[in-house]
Amino acid sequence: MNTATTPLRFDEFRFDPADGRLEHLPSSRAVTLRPQAARLLLALLASAGNVVERETLYRAVWDAGTVVDFEAGLAALMRELRQALHDLGGRAVLLETIPRRGYRLRVQVSSGSDAAARLRAGDAERTRWLPWALVVLAGVLVLGVAWWLRAPGPERMESEAAAMDVSRTLAVLPFQSYEEGGATSRLELLLADALLAELWRAELADVVLIGRATLLPYAGREDVAGAVARDLGVGLLIEGSVTRDAAGWRVTARLLDMPAGQVLWSDTETAPPGGGLPVQAVVERLVASLGAAWPGLLR
Repeated sequence: MNTATTPLRFDEFRFDPADGRLEHLPSSRAVTLRPQAARLLLALLASAGNVVERETLYRAVWDAGTVVDFEAGLAALMRELRQALHDLGGRAVLLETIPRRGYRLRVQVSSGSDAAARLRAGDAERTRWLPWALVVLAGVLVLGVAWWLRAPGPERMESEAAAMDVSRTLAVLPFQSYEEGGATSRLELLLADALLAELWRAELADVVLIGRATLLPYAGREDVAGAVARDLGVGLLIEGSVTRDAAGWRVTARLLDMPAGQVLWSDTETAPPGGGLPVQAVVERLVASLGAAWPGLLR
């Protein structure tokens, strides 16, 4: 585990690994990161500008022999770090999710002492040119606003998308199973597992998937959706139901924005009554439907 203690300067921040203090230099606002979040940031800074694999981050954050759901734990720590950077005024594009691989901190790093010296040396020069700089800045702002108001929709939407953090964490709950006569089956788990596997293959943009093993402690709870969202920091949930009657099979899936529970997407697939449910075919159609709607859901 990295034990570096030299303060580091990146973008508009100063980070001290010795105590976890993260400071936004322009505003002097600061927070103290929890030890695990501080280790995560230090590991990202050690490879700033490059993609850091998830396995590398696991080793940097947790000691050897630690028993933990690394995927869920890393996703929670990443949200914590993003929130800290955002709350202090950092740019949303600093921390980038690379689907299926890991994360990248898009910054250049220098030692905190060197950066502080450069800041002090530049203070007098900046003060000297400040009045003229303000005049130029005002002109640029006027031109920028004029361009923004006239810019076509797609360009504006692209700028907005780049400026916001769209990384999401998604969990798939076991489906509710209903059959004539009140009988139940194991289809609820089979559908959830198949849907999770198909979502993995679909590579939806900036989505972190939570494995079913992480959700096992919540089985049978009445408030499972709220508990998972609260305890694991999950922002998106897929829930659904499967029914069978004389008309055939009917599988419904819904994507919820948590914790409010707003339905972002819903679709239903059917299958003939004869024989078993064609799980893979149904799941593939549901994921295709979700994939088509996905870009619009993140706006």
